[in-house]
Amino acid sequence: MMIARDRGRSLGLLVVHLALVGVFADRAEAQLRGYRPAPAPAATPVVRTDQGNVPRFELKQIPVNPTDPIAVVNQQVITRQQLADECVAREGTKILDAMVARVLIDQTLKARKLEITAAEIDIEIDQIAMKLGGGNREAWLRTLDKEKGISPAQYARDIIYPSIALRKLAVPRVQVTEADLKDAYEANYGERLHCRLIMVQHQQKAIEIWEELRKNPAAFESIAKKKSTDTATRALGGLLPEPIARHAYPRPISDAAYQQLVDGDPKDTDPTHKPKDGDITGPIQVNEGAWLIIKREQLVPGTGGDFKNPQIRQQLHAQMFDVKLKEVMSSVFEEVYKAARVENRLTGTEKLANEEKLGDSQVDGQVKPTSGAAPGRASTAPVSSAPPVGLPADAIRAVQDPRPAAAPIKK
Repeated sequence: MMIARDRGRSLGLLVVHLALVGVFADRAEAQLRGYRPAPAPAATPVVRTDQGNVPRFELKQIPVNPTDPIAVVNQQVITRQQLADECVAREGTKILDAMVARVLIDQTLKARKLEITAAEIDIEIDQIAMKLGGGNREAWLRTLDKEKGISPAQYARDIIYPSIALRKLAVPRVQVTEADLKDAYEANYGERLHCRLIMVQHQQKAIEIWEELRKNPAAFESIAKKKSTDTATRALGGLLPEPIARHAYPRPISDAAYQQLVDGDPKDTDPTHKPKDGDITGPIQVNEGAWLIIKREQLVPGTGGDFKNPQIRQQLHAQMFDVKLKEVMSSVFEEVYKAARVENRLTGTEKLANEEKLGDSQVDGQVKPTSGAAPGRASTAPVSSAPPVGLPADAIRAVQDPRPAAAPIKK
């Protein structure tokens, strides 16, 4: 079997596991949408040693040899090897991807003489339980086990550990500039944009709808109900439940919306050309399979605030540090993966170290997978911040191209 070039998995290896339980649901605080950092806990969380209430699954006398019976059904034996083969066939690719990600992270930590302690993992679980589980660690772990099928051990190993590791690797590279603080200030205290949107899958469809709206702008709501693919807003005629903040993540969408519906052409000094309620954007490309048209409903004035106030600046700095930290964490893992050579004999694929710098002629060869499982690919969902206020989940999930095209408004 020829070596398959295993592109596009750099983020997928980790995302497929971090996304399982939404452990970074607190990323919403990074959306520049009026976030106010929570006060620091009064005391350092105590390392937990009592896990009596944590769900446990206790196995006794586990067969260790491949030919040992793992079950006997009416005197017919099912061996440990048969069970292992079935597990590999069903879940092997996903589990192997998680193991590859952990190995890569371990190797990087050792190379930089860093380590993750059990106490750090324990404290991290307590802090996440405080944010997402109402402060009850045991209840949070039971919820993960019951609703997501993730045991406490798997949670610590596959989710918490890589999160802490990537954060340690990323922190030295994070810098918050004065421009970042100004963006955060405008997002938190500046004006907000109430709007409707229509999302479609193809550029030509977006252009057709846009041309139809130019002739009849009042039809936006009815067209959204009939033709928009955004499930969160379609029934409401495209109405977003909350306004969009300036500089909200993902920036390409909010930047295009504000440029076309609020700022207008900076070179056009005619006040009659200033964007107003009822205006619509040109088609905004989210990626190859998603296009947005946004209509301005209302511009909500900002709440104000003293940008020079030390307390406000401290809050904005903490917020932007968190945003940029998560971005750098994604970049760190991508860099680590790109630099690694990974031969996956389960899927029959191989990724060469820095293969993007090599020509196609340099990646031909032979590799024999160790099982009959068909070659697979991990999820390539982007590691990014959660949706900001006003941007629907369907649109955010579609974001892949960091530089979407935005057609200008035509009067």
